[in-house]
Amino acid sequence: MFASYATLINLKLLIPSPRTQYVAVDRDHLIDFMKPALQRIYVDEAWYLRAHPDVAEGVARGVVAGAKEHYVSAGYYEHRMPYEIEVDGDWYLAQYLDVQEAVKSGEIETARHHFYAAGFKEGRLPAPGFTLALG
Repeated sequence: MFASYATLINLKLLIPSPRTQYVAVDRDHLIDFMKPALQRIYVDEAWYLRAHPDVAEGVARGVVAGAKEHYVSAGYYEHRMPYEIEVDGDWYLAQYLDVQEAVKSGEIETARHHFYAAGFKEGRLPAPGFTLALG
């Protein structure tokens, strides 16, 4: 079932801007809309649960079915990595001069450390042309 564009507007699930081409989307509607695409992203179940112990605890308590289900419904929106991502350190430092300076000053250990601690959440790419792998 798919509602018409006008119905989505009438239900206030979509709110077109009167001044731009942008449309605000109800968060729950966006999550439902994104689910089929997010289901296609590869999630390394074992790695995800090790990297996110709160999710592992939720799985153990039966609050969430598994790593993939968590990633699709919440993890993606919480900026959690679905699997271990390889970082091209030389490229990363060349692209992000602030990180390069932080590594030089000893504030951050490596490009990989930065990417894992903050870069992924900031939307920085770990390598040229990076996209999340499909599974």
